[in-house]
Amino acid sequence: MRKILFLLAVASLSGCQTDAQVRSKPPLQTFASSKSADAAVTCLIPALAQSWNAVAIQNTRFVAQTISPTNEYDIVPSGNMINGHWTFTVNVKSSGSGSKISLFQGQMMLPSLTTAMRDGIAACL
Repeated sequence: MRKILFLLAVASLSGCQTDAQVRSKPPLQTFASSKSADAAVTCLIPALAQSWNAVAIQNTRFVAQTISPTNEYDIVPSGNMINGHWTFTVNVKSSGSGSKISLFQGQMMLPSLTTAMRDGIAACL
């Protein structure tokens, strides 16, 4: 019984991470794109929405947050912050003649939603 209570306590604490804590960990997956950061973001916003909305219960829009114009952006689902962090964050950084795209997962999600995020990114590489 103590072991079950301990596991429940750990699980509840892991759900209380902030977005900064999620982003301080390695990304779920990283991709290389030949597109500039700006071009990748322009492609990713509709691609992520299309792949997400094909499998999700509720339609979601994705928005870009500018960290450094032309150099770094975060793409997040609008209105989907849970327990202080986004369900997913797609970070796009300039890298040489292209960009690096990193997928961060804020908490455990249905595998179909994680696959949808990967598919949306893959459409823009």
